[in-house]
Amino acid sequence: MESKIEFYELGNEALAVGDLEKAKFYYTKSVETDPTYFEGWQALAMAYYKLGEYEKSIEANKKALELRPEDSMVWTSLSLAYMRLGNKIEAEKASFKARIFSWKKSS
Repeated sequence: MESKIEFYELGNEALAVGDLEKAKFYYTKSVETDPTYFEGWQALAMAYYKLGEYEKSIEANKKALELRPEDSMVWTSLSLAYMRLGNKIEAEKASFKARIFSWKKSS
């Protein structure tokens, strides 16, 4: 049985050759194996985004934020997904949080 990291790495391999559906499948397996696996949620959110599944990208980003609420990259990703759905208010909120946490991290 593969571990969350093995599934994650298989997802990265699929992503590297442009197979987004396979990448999504493996990233999903990684978070099913361990629902607290931040990297899996972050990668899954990105795969959903690249596939145009913006609502699912938002859901996966929110799961990642439950695990690391001050991660500026996830807030940025969330903002982009909201923008694609035309939800400018939520996009701006997420973008603002991304900037705050980015500044906080650099200080």
